[in-house]
Amino acid sequence: MNLFPKSGGPKHQLDVILIATADGRFHIINNNGRIEKSVVAHQGACLVAQWSPDGAGLLTGGEDGLVKIWSRNGLLRSTVIQSDLPCYGVAWSPDSGSILYSKGNFLIIKHLNSNSKITKWKAHEGVIVCVAWNANKTLIISGSEDGYSKIWDSYGQQISVSVKHDQPITSVSWSPACDMFVIGSFNLIRLCNANGWSHSMDRPSTGSIYSLGWSSDGTQVAAACANGNVLFAHVIDREYTWKNFACTQTGRKVVTVKDIMADQSDQLDYPDRVIQIALGFNHLVVTTVKQCFIHKLTSWNTPVTFDLKDGTVSLILLAEKCICIIERSGISVYSYMGRLLASPRYGSRPETISRSTVTLGPDTLALVDQTNTKTIHVFDLPTGLIVRSSSDNTVTKVTHKMTVSDISLSQTGPINDRQLALLDYNRDLYVVTVKDPKPKFTKLGSQVLSIKWSPETDLLVGLRANSVVAWCCPKAKQPDWLTLTTITKEIIDPGRNPALISIDEGIAVICRGNGSLFHISLAVLPEKLLKHLSVNQWQEALQLCRTVEDETLWACLAILAWQYNQLQVAEEAFCSIRQYYQVSYIQHLRSSIPEKLPSDEVAAL
Repeated sequence: MNLFPKSGGPKHQLDVILIATADGRFHIINNNGRIEKSVVAHQGACLVAQWSPDGAGLLTGGEDGLVKIWSRNGLLRSTVIQSDLPCYGVAWSPDSGSILYSKGNFLIIKHLNSNSKITKWKAHEGVIVCVAWNANKTLIISGSEDGYSKIWDSYGQQISVSVKHDQPITSVSWSPACDMFVIGSFNLIRLCNANGWSHSMDRPSTGSIYSLGWSSDGTQVAAACANGNVLFAHVIDREYTWKNFACTQTGRKVVTVKDIMADQSDQLDYPDRVIQIALGFNHLVVTTVKQCFIHKLTSWNTPVTFDLKDGTVSLILLAEKCICIIERSGISVYSYMGRLLASPRYGSRPETISRSTVTLGPDTLALVDQTNTKTIHVFDLPTGLIVRSSSDNTVTKVTHKMTVSDISLSQTGPINDRQLALLDYNRDLYVVTVKDPKPKFTKLGSQVLSIKWSPETDLLVGLRANSVVAWCCPKAKQPDWLTLTTITKEIIDPGRNPALISIDEGIAVICRGNGSLFHISLAVLPEKLLKHLSVNQWQEALQLCRTVEDETLWACLAILAWQYNQLQVAEEAFCSIRQYYQVSYIQHLRSSIPEKLPSDEVAAL
């Protein structure tokens, strides 16, 4: 069974169900149980029937090896695949432009609207029974009779492989937010992270689990079992940390918050099921089916509350001054007082937005265009008392030369200095100042897996396969200055697909390939120096450098003092890192121009 997608088509058709049956037919049934259409689609059983994500049509796959595309009303459009083996697994791509199907132990991607060659690869040793293609990261899961589930990208590259199960994998399904997936087997249901490691496993006495479905808010799973039962599961024990606070969802409507330093714990009860939680910037934000609750970390019992538009929240992003809530109905930005600041619109469906393709700054929101993944839309957000309408938001388009896979906005400084870090498909890291009239991309490094900005400074941290790197001055224009202000530390045994979780006070939190977390002290002193400079404490910064006598600190101070026209400080700092040509140039400037000249005029000179 497959429910018509919420985002596609007219509203009167939203509750239409598509059903495939063993006699080769598919049926379109309305919410009253009346059969609107019955069509003989295949010889033998109709194994798969699925609406397209945009709601424009549907596909069916059968034991006869055919995959057919039909109109929304059940009229045959084309037979796109003719195979000599049954099609047990078929799935639409997120943009409805391609079809993934299984043929024995091979996976094949066929593009519908172009003459591109098919993508085909051997995925398993046994017959592939089930496949799923997620909505926003273009990742694919396959389950096979060989007992393995595997994650692939859309080019056929293997991302991860599960442990071997005793029985065939009979069903797989991505969560709506695509940060988790669930697999079913004989007397087994397992919840996994998007990187492949296992969150939890249960062994219900249900026989094989043939089909899995998520609720649209991503908090519940329904499973169709071989013994005729339907199994329901609820995702709990989600954990979040920020500084000395830890937050855990302990029940469907219960969240427990603990202050580790004060050894105090509070239990927060909500009237409806909790959907999403975000912790950071001195606030806890919790969304339920109907409402959003904004708690200050100093006063748990008096939250700011407002009603949500439709309640299906897929993502919450926090910044210093605002919150971004992504629902099925659209994107909304609120202040911490619960006031709607903006509702940016840019054309793509909100459910295709993932955490890697959207980022929130204190006054800016950036999104990767899902129709042209080389383009990034940057929205200015109103942060004053006057709220503009959503159509008044200034939009800047930044275009990269390659497909963009990950973006992150800096969290400090004025809007004109707002920096955007991005990773492209080659895993190259670039930084661009989004408000420049002609944005220039500066390449910082290559083979970077994930990136994070420090929430309090312009420290940028990137994770590589076996090391973690901190760029203390990403705005440094000269390559040798970038090298001087870069810190690299090796990581022992990070596992496959490690992820950078956060950076706080110069300490990076990294998730290994097996799901375990570890902390690494990376740039504690540079972070302290950057904090001094962010509030113009030049003498304190100078004293820190004199005390520590570290070349990286001196280089950071030299570059930033030069950029902000603190020539006296820059002279001593450049001297300490033996950049004598720069010292000589600064002495020439100081002798020939007034000390208080604006920095742009100094740069021009």
